[in-house]
Amino acid sequence: MLAEMGDQTFCLGHLERDSYEQVMGSEALLAPLEESFAPSVPMCSDCAFESFCGSDPVYHYATSGDFVGRKPESDFCRRNMAVFKHLLHLYDNDEFARATFLDWAGR
Repeated sequence: MLAEMGDQTFCLGHLERDSYEQVMGSEALLAPLEESFAPSVPMCSDCAFESFCGSDPVYHYATSGDFVGRKPESDFCRRNMAVFKHLLHLYDNDEFARATFLDWAGR
């Protein structure tokens, strides 16, 4: 959608003329990945759910103008935290859910 509005920030290249190495090594791919890597993002690195979470640099760029944003104040973070808390609640309070989770985990 950003590209449709004229924002080419995430344009990785052109598949007919750019090589795989050019596309996968492009600054448009590497910069958002490096800047939004959750373990190095302020506040994310201290979050109990960091290892289960991730990042959405496109969302944060579109809503805050940078690849990181202020995740604890973002809908992205609120949504993920709500999902994680709900899953933990189910694990703690619902025997069927706990058995299902453990089955998924191969236990």
